[in-house]
Amino acid sequence: MYRLISYSFCVMVAALVLFAFSPREHDETNSENFNVRRIQFNDITAVNDRLVAVGERGTIVVSENDGQTWKETHRDDEVPVTLTDITALSDTLLLAVGHDSVILRSEDAGLTWELIMRDTETGEPLMGTWSADGKHIFAYGSFGKFLVSDDAGRNFTAQELPLFGEHLSAMDGGEGDVRIMVGEMGLVLRSLDAGESWDKLDPFYQGSLFGVSHLNGTRWIAYGMRGHVFFSNDNGEQWNQVDIGSELPLYGHAVSENGKRMVIVGTAGILVSINDQGELVNTSNVGGLGTLTSAVVLPSGHVVVAGQRGLMQSYQAHLAAWSK
Repeated sequence: MYRLISYSFCVMVAALVLFAFSPREHDETNSENFNVRRIQFNDITAVNDRLVAVGERGTIVVSENDGQTWKETHRDDEVPVTLTDITALSDTLLLAVGHDSVILRSEDAGLTWELIMRDTETGEPLMGTWSADGKHIFAYGSFGKFLVSDDAGRNFTAQELPLFGEHLSAMDGGEGDVRIMVGEMGLVLRSLDAGESWDKLDPFYQGSLFGVSHLNGTRWIAYGMRGHVFFSNDNGEQWNQVDIGSELPLYGHAVSENGKRMVIVGTAGILVSINDQGELVNTSNVGGLGTLTSAVVLPSGHVVVAGQRGLMQSYQAHLAAWSK
C-alpha cells in the first residue's frame, strides 16, 4: 500500500511537471502588466500592501493594487522550475520554494530574488517554509526532506525526522513552542520544543493531508483529500472531522488576523469557510480558475485566489461573515 501511494504521488508530480513545461502561447505582455490568467499559480501571500504569487516555470509576480494588475519580478528563463510555495517571514523577507529543491530569497518584499539552493540531480520538490521569527526557518518537502536555517534563510542544513520517506505537505506553528506538520498517508508530526524534536501522532485519517493551520489558542485545522477537514482544540491531541458536504480535494487556505475564521480552497473552485470552534460556516465556488491552490482575504472583504488558470480577485458573498 505504501508503494502504491508513493507511486501515485510520483505520477501526480510527473503530471504537474509535464503540464508546467508544456508549450504555451506567449502573450505580448510586458513585466509591468503581466497576464496572470495564462499560467498556473500555486501560492499567494500578502506582505504590507503588496501581493506576491508564485507558479509554474519559476514565475513570480507582485501586485500593488490588490490584484488588479500584476508585475513579473522573476522570469522562467532564470530558474525555470515550478514554484510551489511563498512565505512572508517579515515585512521585507520572503522565501519561495519549488521543484529541484529550489529556494529563492527576497529582501525587498518580492521585487528582486536571489537563488539560495537548487538540486538538479534529485529534482525533489520542496513544498513550503515556515518560521516563527524570520531567522530560524524550516523548509520541508517530498520524501521527508526537512531543512533548517539559523541565518534567516541564507544557508540550510538537513535535519532528521522520525519518517520512512513520507512526503511532507505543510507546517504551521502555534502559541509557545508547538509546531505541527502534515503529509501523505495521514502523517502528522508534532513538536513541543519549537522544532528541535518531533513525534508522530497516532493517525486519525489514512489519506493525504495537504494543509494544516493554527487558528488561535490550542485550536488547529488540518485538511486534504476527498474534502476531509479535521479540527483540534487541544494542540493536536484529538482530532474530529468537520463535515463540509463535499468530497473535493482541498489544497490551500487563508486565516483571519484574529484566527477566528478560515477559508480553505480546492478543486472545482470550492471555498470552505470554518470558524475557530471547528464549525462549518458555508461553502461555495469561484468559477473560471479550475482547481484553486491558495487564497488571500483582503481587508475590503475581497478574496484573491490562485489556481490552475491564474489569479483573480472577486468579492465573495460567502465570506460576508469573515469579519463577524
